Amino acid sequence: MRSVKILGYTINLSKGAGKPEAISNTGRKKASSVIRKQNKREVSFQIADIRTALVMAENPQNPDRSKLHQIYRYILRDARLKSQIRDAIMKVQCEPFMLYAHDSDKADETLSTRYRKKWLNDSIKYAVESEMHGYGVVEYDQIDAKAADIGVVNRLDHEYVSIEKQCILIDASVNGSYLSYADIATDIDLVEFCDSRNDYGILLECAYNVIWKYYSRTDWSRTSEKWGNPLLKVLVDTNSDTELDDYEARASNFGSDGYIIGQKGDDIGMLERSGQRMHDIFYDNIKLCNEEFTLLVNGQVATSSQKSFVGSAEVQERNFEDLTLSRLQRVADMVNLKLFPYLRLKGFTDLENVRFDYPALIQERKKKLSRSFENQPAKDAKDTDKEPTDEQ
Repeated sequence: MRSVKILGYTINLSKGAGKPEAISNTGRKKASSVIRKQNKREVSFQIADIRTALVMAENPQNPDRSKLHQIYRYILRDARLKSQIRDAIMKVQCEPFMLYAHDSDKADETLSTRYRKKWLNDSIKYAVESEMHGYGVVEYDQIDAKAADIGVVNRLDHEYVSIEKQCILIDASVNGSYLSYADIATDIDLVEFCDSRNDYGILLECAYNVIWKYYSRTDWSRTSEKWGNPLLKVLVDTNSDTELDDYEARASNFGSDGYIIGQKGDDIGMLERSGQRMHDIFYDNIKLCNEEFTLLVNGQVATSSQKSFVGSAEVQERNFEDLTLSRLQRVADMVNLKLFPYLRLKGFTDLENVRFDYPALIQERKKKLSRSFENQPAKDAKDTDKEPTDEQ
């Protein structure tokens, strides 16, 4: 089998029918070492920027997600959205996984314990995160197949990866230098977590609601600044510019010295708003935006900070559980179809004919299958009881 070295990587070039050889790339540079980190701009974005970012990303000749990733980084400053994503990841990571033989539902306890390590838990986290961004490219380093251990698991910054072209963007630009990993991903220890190369992740829909929320917060602050503080009213019986300037100077210093001196006949008082809930229009919009992206991420809005009708809360909790089961299935597919084939090529021989799965998923499958089988005889008996008519 012929091989070459690229950036210190040993790359197999032969595409024979035989089983690929396990390659050791110890001592070489990581693929991410070619990246030249660029300064990240911290700017505000508008709804129109999302449309522009989509046009750039959907360009069939030269898809560019750079602006889209900048918007994603901007909206992830929102505490509510970040906490929802954290909850989704935490829910999956807390679910215990097991390793099974391909043709059995009996878990291998010893093998499962051997692989219950931080590097696999990190891989699960990045698999869940790929749903949010649409994809994730993970780099593995310091691989020790005999000990079933990997020292470094690192997800490449989305802005330095073109998932459509399967390239590492050295300067975070699709028009700049790049390293294509399309045919050498396994050899340079990269694993892609994605369902489709045209998936922009659920953060795209979240972006609209977070930016609308930012609008409301900004408008609320401006309104509070303009109308929330009491106004000083000074009516004076004079047309003298000098006297008016003197009163204006006194009024402008009212906030600092706490008093104003007038003369008999002057009308001095405070104007304050009372009984008007001007903030409701902003607050309601913020709540609506929070609910929208909370439904997108976790399928429910009942939280510990919101009292809900018990029945409604239970329904929403079931929605969250169903969504979590769906995420568990997605993670299991990612591990079995993408991560484990890579690990086998790296010398993890004890993963041959082994599959990754969750006991909760297996139990749920059996429960739904048993219900299906229980309902089938009743349906067949009902069809049998029907007597044929004369016309039949």
